[in-house]
Amino acid sequence: MLATLGERLKLLIKEKGLEQQAIAGLLGLKTSTFNGYAGDKREPSIKFLIRFAEFFEVSIDYLTGYSDIRDPYLTHLPTELRDFIQDPKNIMYIELALDIKKKTVSNNSSQSMIS
Repeated sequence: MLATLGERLKLLIKEKGLEQQAIAGLLGLKTSTFNGYAGDKREPSIKFLIRFAEFFEVSIDYLTGYSDIRDPYLTHLPTELRDFIQDPKNIMYIELALDIKKKTVSNNSSQSMIS
């Protein structure tokens, strides 16, 4: 099942650690309008999809649930690596690597706060 725009927005909002009201302000939207997008009650124009993609640093395909790959613009990578990343069979490896990275960054942040 494809994710909806609202589901993706809610996930990305949570990752940013900001409130919907704050993000709406940063994007130049009324809070009620942004809440409509996050609640799947409204559909944004292409102009706002582009703003969302830029703000959250993801592709429009990812935002709309068409793809689980956040950044398809991997032209700087060798073809073999690009093909591996883009193969849907390998998504579990990508998710594992992202989880490890997240935990490593989180642990390093905690350690530097203790020191």
